[in-house]
Amino acid sequence: MSSGSRHIAFFNVPAPGHLAPTLAVVEELVRRGHRVSYPATEAFAKDVASAGATVIPYESTIDMQRDFPPGTDNWLAKVLLGGVREGIATSSLFDAHFTEDRPDVIVYDGFVRWIGELFAAKWDLPAVRLFPVGCVSQHVTPAAIGDAAYAELQEEMRRYAAMHGVDPETAFHQLKGDPGALKLVFYPRRFGYVDAETDDRFVFVGPCFRAEDFQGEWEPPASGDPVALVSLGTSFNQQPEFFRMCIEAFDGLPWHVVIALGPGTDPAELGPLPPNVETHGWIPLQAVLRHARLTVCSGGTGTVMHALHAGTPLVVVPQLAAAEGLARQLADFGVARVIGREEASASGIRSAVLDIEADEVAWAATRDMREHIHESGGAVRAADEILAHLERSDPPAR
Repeated sequence: MSSGSRHIAFFNVPAPGHLAPTLAVVEELVRRGHRVSYPATEAFAKDVASAGATVIPYESTIDMQRDFPPGTDNWLAKVLLGGVREGIATSSLFDAHFTEDRPDVIVYDGFVRWIGELFAAKWDLPAVRLFPVGCVSQHVTPAAIGDAAYAELQEEMRRYAAMHGVDPETAFHQLKGDPGALKLVFYPRRFGYVDAETDDRFVFVGPCFRAEDFQGEWEPPASGDPVALVSLGTSFNQQPEFFRMCIEAFDGLPWHVVIALGPGTDPAELGPLPPNVETHGWIPLQAVLRHARLTVCSGGTGTVMHALHAGTPLVVVPQLAAAEGLARQLADFGVARVIGREEASASGIRSAVLDIEADEVAWAATRDMREHIHESGGAVRAADEILAHLERSDPPAR
């Protein structure tokens, strides 16, 4: 790799769970003297800029709350179609922006793989695909999403390819994934892959946190009662009935409950709170997890990885089909009790809490997983891998 600053372009979907881990990587790349360009919607522009990236403003066609609510049928087909339509709506803007300032490498979230893979092919650049929140197959087949959805996806890809003068067969090759791309997975290696095979292009760097994720203060109660954190993450948290269920689950127990509501949920929707329950629209998770005995969550990657990084066992109630694979792995590792969405109840959560909190085997497994995560490398390793991939892809000097 030639010395000096490199220009790295990130492409992502406007969703906190997808963006957050990449900002730690951006911060590390910028710290090393590299330049990062990062398209961002108005809602996330400030966060992206705070990591040191140059923001490219744009408007997205994707709304996670609207397009992928809990219980979504055939969510994979909707993700794929949403991603290619996002490319149709936005990539001409990005193409024009980079005309006079080509990046050296394209880094893209799997949700917008069509944008990342198209530009990597069109501009003849090395590519890095990110897997931040879910383990899904690279290979898209009619069996995976249904014949009708597959035909619709192919038609949209033909339209997308035509816009950019790309051979449709090249675009269809994307249905099998980009074999030359480096794949960065924001899970530790032990999680492996749920729904597909891996090869030596996959690197499991574990969760990527910024320094600010460990800042902030929260004081545990003077009572000394064990602390439980309840969180539905940042994207699908507008479920007051779930939070009420958790409050009922802890009713009468000598526990202190901290509920991270996230944006969009009014605390008043929960009704009167018992004295051992506190709610927050936002709270630094690690500040609470330093004191917590367990976490109750929906199996979103961000909350799960925060909890395991802190060595906290989990009670998981998956709200999305995409979280079910991760939930199964957590149960298999012995670090979580899992309750199906349809079977969720206050009594079920209560039983799971008391069961795992008293299980020394689960505590030992959680401590072991915490060490595994800490050894995965995080943002520092992710930056190392991106730069090494760029170096391997550089043509030899003449």
